Amino acid sequence: MNRIPGRWAAFALIAALGSGCTLLPEQPAVDRAWFLLEVPEAAPSEPPGSLVELDTVRVAPAFAGKGLVYRLGPYRYESDFYNEWFLNPREHVEQLLRERWTREGGPVTLIPDARAHPQARQLDVLVTALHGDLDVEGPGLARVGLRVFAQGADGAQLWELAQQVELGARTPEALVAALSAGMARLFEDLERRLGE
Repeated sequence: MNRIPGRWAAFALIAALGSGCTLLPEQPAVDRAWFLLEVPEAAPSEPPGSLVELDTVRVAPAFAGKGLVYRLGPYRYESDFYNEWFLNPREHVEQLLRERWTREGGPVTLIPDARAHPQARQLDVLVTALHGDLDVEGPGLARVGLRVFAQGADGAQLWELAQQVELGARTPEALVAALSAGMARLFEDLERRLGE
């Protein structure tokens, strides 16, 4: 009979520990945050900008999710569950380009059909990088990249565009600010190429 109470006490202790009753202090809940790229408007252009039909915008699978992405080592990427894009990255980049190119007097004028204009180009855009690279010295780098296929009456061209911006700190806010700055530079580079 003396063995049964000892077994019951051990069972009760295991059940209490398994149900979450521990002596560890509680950790504060981590708040989730949502972000948008903040790319400034394009500067006015004289003469009027290039005519472009934006056909498709895609994002490489490693960066297509809503979580901010960090590169931790070669071929090692991690998505941040607590810090996410407010919009899907593909939709967000397409929206930024359309808003930027539908403003009057900008470096690019968006049109519905490039075939109707002999000097117009049709663009297919692939986002090849949109992440923080933490596998470097210091706070890290923000990397953005685009692969743009431009097709017009004068032929087709493929442009590989990339930018990197140093992070001021290893925080989601610093990463989004650096990614925004890098994306603004990419858009300016793309607009310059379209105008040549």
